Amino acid sequence: MSESRVEIGPVTLYCGDCLKIIPTLSGIDAIVTDPPYGINFATNHSVDGVRASWFGKTIHGDENLAARDAIVRWAGDRPTLMFGSWKMPKPEGTRAVLIWDKGPQFGMGDLSLPWKPSWEEIYVIGKGFAGKRDEGVIKGRSGVSWESKGRCHPNEKPVELMKYLLRKTLGEIVLDPFMGSGSTLEACLRTGRKGVGIEKDPHYFAIACERIRKAWAEENAPLYATGEAG
Repeated sequence: MSESRVEIGPVTLYCGDCLKIIPTLSGIDAIVTDPPYGINFATNHSVDGVRASWFGKTIHGDENLAARDAIVRWAGDRPTLMFGSWKMPKPEGTRAVLIWDKGPQFGMGDLSLPWKPSWEEIYVIGKGFAGKRDEGVIKGRSGVSWESKGRCHPNEKPVELMKYLLRKTLGEIVLDPFMGSGSTLEACLRTGRKGVGIEKDPHYFAIACERIRKAWAEENAPLYATGEAG
């Protein structure tokens, strides 16, 4: 697959294989990402007979943990926050596990059980974290659960959640090597950070580019309105 690169304000987006692109990168201070979980998941859920466009489709690289673990090795001691599933082994060097409470609208799982998995794990790896000492369960940052209401990716994370995680890392430039529809990159814009995102699927890369263009325009709209932009 051919690679492409797009720059929008302080954000750089790559379409390609992250394992081929990261050796070319420099100056990365932190990694905040939602990698393939290695569970080969494909949604079979529908609402009133309506299916999402990703129904029955798996995510690139989700057949194993090779891509996730390669990023962990490359990151070294950089502060890294990485989503994952309790069904698979934790990344090497995990120092703590946070729990993201996704809220009551999420979680199908085993329908024979009287509980649903309405949460995900976030692995804390490396050094260079900041901020006050919060609870390890992150609540109140739920996202949109249906494609018809604006969800762009089967595993899309809320921007408010990503903003919260970004504020816990030190450094100027944040990398998301599995950017999907671009939540982490939008969070970088909204918090004044520089972002680098990589996505292998051209469909989601295009969605991420459009999302960042819109966010960049919104962030700069007040400047243009007051005539301060140069």
